[in-house]
Amino acid sequence: MNQPLFRKRWLTAAIAAAACSSSAFAQEADQDSSDLPVVRVVGEAISEPATEDTGSYTSNRVTIGKQGLSLKETPQSVSVITRERMNDQNMTTLDDVLTRTTGITKRDFGPTASVYLSRGYEIDTMLLDGTPIDSAIGVTDTMFDTAVLDRVEVLRGPAGLIQGSGEPSGTVNLARKRAQEEFGFQTALSYGSHDAYRGEIDVTGALDESGRLRGRFVGVHDDRNHFIDHVYTENTTGYGTLEYDITPSTTVSVGLMDQSGESRPNYGLPQLANGQLLDIDRSTYHGSLWDVKDESIERYFAELEHELDNGGNFRIIANHIDRETDTQQSTAGVSIPTSNSDDIDIWQWRIVNPRQDRFVDATLSTPFELAGKTHNLMVGASHRITEEETLFGSGDPQFIQRNLANPNPNTPKPTFDVNQTRDLETQETSLYSQLRLSVLEDTTLIAGGQVSWWESEDQLDSTNNFEIDSEFTPYVGLIYDINDQVSTYASYTEIFQPQSSQQVNGDFLDPRTGQQVELGLKGEHMNGALNWHASTFKITDKNRGITDLDNPGFSVAEGEAESEGFELEVTGRLMPRWDISAGYAYTQTELVNDPVQEGRPLSTDTPEHDLKLWTRYRFSDNPDQGWRVGAGLNYSSETFAEAGDTRWEQGGYTTISGLIGYRLNRNLDFALTGENLTDKKYFETVRARTRNNYYGEPRNFMLTMRYQY
Repeated sequence: MNQPLFRKRWLTAAIAAAACSSSAFAQEADQDSSDLPVVRVVGEAISEPATEDTGSYTSNRVTIGKQGLSLKETPQSVSVITRERMNDQNMTTLDDVLTRTTGITKRDFGPTASVYLSRGYEIDTMLLDGTPIDSAIGVTDTMFDTAVLDRVEVLRGPAGLIQGSGEPSGTVNLARKRAQEEFGFQTALSYGSHDAYRGEIDVTGALDESGRLRGRFVGVHDDRNHFIDHVYTENTTGYGTLEYDITPSTTVSVGLMDQSGESRPNYGLPQLANGQLLDIDRSTYHGSLWDVKDESIERYFAELEHELDNGGNFRIIANHIDRETDTQQSTAGVSIPTSNSDDIDIWQWRIVNPRQDRFVDATLSTPFELAGKTHNLMVGASHRITEEETLFGSGDPQFIQRNLANPNPNTPKPTFDVNQTRDLETQETSLYSQLRLSVLEDTTLIAGGQVSWWESEDQLDSTNNFEIDSEFTPYVGLIYDINDQVSTYASYTEIFQPQSSQQVNGDFLDPRTGQQVELGLKGEHMNGALNWHASTFKITDKNRGITDLDNPGFSVAEGEAESEGFELEVTGRLMPRWDISAGYAYTQTELVNDPVQEGRPLSTDTPEHDLKLWTRYRFSDNPDQGWRVGAGLNYSSETFAEAGDTRWEQGGYTTISGLIGYRLNRNLDFALTGENLTDKKYFETVRARTRNNYYGEPRNFMLTMRYQY
């Protein structure tokens, strides 16, 4: 379905990098090298609140809601992971970021495939600069490299106004690095546990004398083994972008991001028949040496942004994504052992997933005067097409046997009979609007909604085709400013999720609806250097498909689930030289209307208590020189899984992390980071009886040298 253009991508990116370098050096040729400044990057795109080189753990503004707003102006829970914090904690992948974000938990499926949960539901949409580019992010995008990003914004709770259809979980916005007018060059080299090697290069600058044409290139290669024997990942990322100011108020940008990776994945351990988890060496690998997963993702984007004379702006952005995943794997997945030394059946299979996503979004945001006050209106439209194929086949032979405690991975590769099992196209068109009214001097009312048209077409079986017309998703919020630093808010948000199950009359079920009420307080202090929030929420998930007891094999949309809890978070600068990011989430989920499972948790792998803490202290008043130390902990309460009367669980656990860093001068920095410093042995994910139970990573370290010019 997609034709890889790897060489062309890299050639284009390399040309852009060379152009950046030559132009910048030409402009600086007459200056003495000692006078060259270290670039302090600021966002030049309209409404772009860059965090790069601010030294901050927080952001004054976010763009996850299609507008540049402060955290106080957003009546939902939003966390921002800045460039500074990603560097300090050595967050090189999207997986690193999300597992350190308040209220986000992980359902592991190996080193390159995970699902992330918020408030008990899977996060199924990812945004790039505020517009959707992906769904089911765990399938491939744990390989997404953060070197191309300025920050990551995570909104928790239904985001129907932003993304249209989806789970009532939240959404992740990736804010990419922008091309800058001043020349800048950065590079980083890392080496760590399990033979982890990593190199980064980042160059930006003007491509003409006026600075109206700018470019940026980021290149990364990451090659590392895993704590599990024979498991490895090798990823290469190239990102190039050009920006041009057509007029002082109009900017157009284009770019591409090419990611390719190869890995030998691991699909976890089974549990014992008595419900206990295995107690074997964490390095034990039950796959084969021929196991391999090849991934390629090519993203193209184009954006036009125009600043209106009245302070509003118009923005149109288009994304095109080609991806392909080819996995050849041998995994546990059939046998349920009775002891740690049993032989188990290993299933040999192959799956190929080509996929293409196309998305366009146009937004107009404009202020207006009414009754002596300034208000704001946002209107927009979006359209998305996704085409996805699945080809699957078992090996010949389909099963082999391995010993749990002493497996032999050196077995011959089988032949695979791969057949097409899915060819699906989905389309979604949406119209949306949001009105922000300053009803009083200290009170803002927000009202809006989205109307969506959704359809799915199965190219292999037309009986699976269905559509949803004119689905309305409302959004209401109220913000009251207690004073200049603190505000309180209330919001009601919705989202819908199509369902493919059928009723006895042959009709498809109505979509599920996720409805959330959230109340909270937000604070912004020291000119935005310190932000905090406290919130409580309740999500009601209605129209869930459940078994039709009167008509076996069919479903009815009568199920209901609830998720409720509260969250606390503080990020930013507590004192000069002392920065912190601390978050706590309390979550309870329950199936409240289900004839078979009523009263049980909706999400057994969402811990009731989740605490994430990180703090850094610099010993020098000069941010460009001196020592710094950091420390953190992650605490998760009990998680479990059930199958019939059998239950297996992981008790609560805590992991400790740390940092020692030294900045030699404005250009050169060294840092040593460590994770799980106490070498706690625990299961990060408990999921299924026959596989998908994963040990957490043992103690590990990474040494990084960064050079900035």
